[in-house]
Amino acid sequence: MPASPKKTWLIVGASRGIGHEFVRQLLIRGEKVYATVRDPSREHQSSFWTGHEDVDPPCTALSCDVLNEQSLLVGDKMPSIDDPSYGDFAFHLHSNTIGPIICAQKLISAGIDIGAITFISSDSGSAQHFRPFEDGFAAYAASKAALNQMARHLAAELERKGAETVILLLHPGEVMTDMAKIEVAWDMGDQLTPKESVSGCLKTIESKGQVDSGTFWTWENKVGEHG
Repeated sequence: MPASPKKTWLIVGASRGIGHEFVRQLLIRGEKVYATVRDPSREHQSSFWTGHEDVDPPCTALSCDVLNEQSLLVGDKMPSIDDPSYGDFAFHLHSNTIGPIICAQKLISAGIDIGAITFISSDSGSAQHFRPFEDGFAAYAASKAALNQMARHLAAELERKGAETVILLLHPGEVMTDMAKIEVAWDMGDQLTPKESVSGCLKTIESKGQVDSGTFWTWENKVGEHG
């Protein structure tokens, strides 16, 4: 049987954690990867293709910052619903909703052939399965709920225009990354390694087609609840 054609992937936010793991696993598969980071220095780029020198080119690192400022949580816990500042709330909306959607719109308007755009969302943004115990996550949850709705509208608009780009929303699970090192008052259960999460995410993404555009899935390829 002929080998499957290689795909081109754009990973937005590949500096660390889940994004970096997406790049690592795709390079192992020999795929063509563009990875965006805030500082595409030579040292930073080399971390993507170490051990994959046979890929030509192994990875192209691009400079991109959807916020134009450092997109990291500050401190060891998130503000509660009682004390978030205007800036805290705006930060979540810009980093989790506005930035990703505008980035996707610019890619679509560039006129290139895009098979699928996948937004990393969260079960915290579900309205049907509200998580009342997540004190301090109200702004984060609201930003992910807004992302879910924006992505669904984007999928519907593309379908009306006859576009074939598939829009997906994906919950990667509770993953052991630097950004997950925050203090919470509830049991988060067993956490996944980035390798485990991304392996499941890639299988889920590649199993979807046009009929699935605008839908929400988990890393286990299970239907998620985002409504």
